[in-house]
Amino acid sequence: MSRLALLPALFPITACLALSAPAFAQTAGYPNKPIRLVVPFPPGGGTDLVSRIMQPALSAELGQQILIDNRGGAQGTLGTAIAADANPDGYTIVVAEIGATAVAPALIPKLPFDVSKDFAGISQTIEQPYIMTVHPSVPVKTLADFIKLALAKPNSMNFGSGNVTAHIAQEAFFQTAKVKLTHIPYRGSGPSVAAAVGGEVQTLFSGPGAAIPQIKAGKLRALAVTTNARAAQLPDVPTLAESGYKGFAISGWYGLMGPVKMPKEAVATLNKAVTTVLKGETGKLLRERGYDPVPTTPAEFDKFMRAEIVRWSKAVKEYNIKPDF
Repeated sequence: MSRLALLPALFPITACLALSAPAFAQTAGYPNKPIRLVVPFPPGGGTDLVSRIMQPALSAELGQQILIDNRGGAQGTLGTAIAADANPDGYTIVVAEIGATAVAPALIPKLPFDVSKDFAGISQTIEQPYIMTVHPSVPVKTLADFIKLALAKPNSMNFGSGNVTAHIAQEAFFQTAKVKLTHIPYRGSGPSVAAAVGGEVQTLFSGPGAAIPQIKAGKLRALAVTTNARAAQLPDVPTLAESGYKGFAISGWYGLMGPVKMPKEAVATLNKAVTTVLKGETGKLLRERGYDPVPTTPAEFDKFMRAEIVRWSKAVKEYNIKPDF
């Protein structure tokens, strides 16, 4: 006999009636066991940070544990591929990150997944700026100073990237500014920021989660942000447009998705939980770390991802960017 069938024999009828309807529905339906959240990057970067900020509230909202599984490698595509091949029962989902989801398809011709065909969007979660930073040893205070130095000494400085989006954004910007630097790729934004702090690279574009603590500690110097508006946590740091590069604006983003054949009940339940969490205290915590919560419907997120794939494919061709990771 099932556990539910035994309840009347084990407890008085009044105790059974005391079970709330939501609690009963949660036991009988989705979810009724822990949910695996694949984070396709190593610990210490933005995807990991956002996931861990959301984890406690999502667990409470769903009534089940959210088990974070960091699977870094191949610029986020390794972990994303693992989720594509998972059982589509709603108990394995993945962080959809702009690089692995929208940019990699333009750079890697034989990916083991097709975002448009192999995944069901759950919700977008955040948008973020990229922050251009330099090591304090670089003798510049402004973006104009940096460009002047780079023009005077071509290929004398290295730039790092922890994902393909940061790589392409920098390649495109440096081409626009007509400067030449050497690219050094890393396995995630956490390792790339650590490399910048250690002086292995002189500059990089990075998300706020990994960069802002180092900026505030004086271990990195911020020169510009890539969004149209200044970052709330860095109000004194100008945008690229304000620094003389009008029309050059890039935002990063994350979301959640799962295997395409996930039950509609699971998608709807997860979407409702994400929306509730991002509109509550967790959303405030994310904003404090430099992220802008932007929950969407599943259909809106699917449409958004398809548009991003087209957008980044055009950018890769326009700037003739080749993968070097």
